[in-house]
Amino acid sequence: MTWENIDKTRRDELEHYSIMRLTEKGSGMEALRELFCDGDADELNFVLFSTSGIHGSYNTIEEAELFLQGKNPEGHLDITFLIVQPRFVALKYGICIPTSEDDINYLKKLRENSYSAVMGIGKHKHE
Repeated sequence: MTWENIDKTRRDELEHYSIMRLTEKGSGMEALRELFCDGDADELNFVLFSTSGIHGSYNTIEEAELFLQGKNPEGHLDITFLIVQPRFVALKYGICIPTSEDDINYLKKLRENSYSAVMGIGKHKHE
């Protein structure tokens, strides 16, 4: 995947202390599957969806699912995502476009695992 650091003052492409955007339009699903192969997130790598901002929309996974099923003709498939990597102090963002029920299920699993990962940050872990 091709990520571009949006900080034009940096001369390196290190991920540490960075904000990077996905440069290949339409490659969001591939980028997510590359970083989260089985839809598993953890406290060091997790994803937030439907974050909008200047690069996307508030469209949810469920709204995209309804559009994909033909139940919401005014909707769309684009879903904004933000990958958070606390250890690197790094953010990566882009838009994914699910094209199948498998993609929808993958995104729901990744969202659930990401939520669980965030809720566990800072809590004591028992052996």
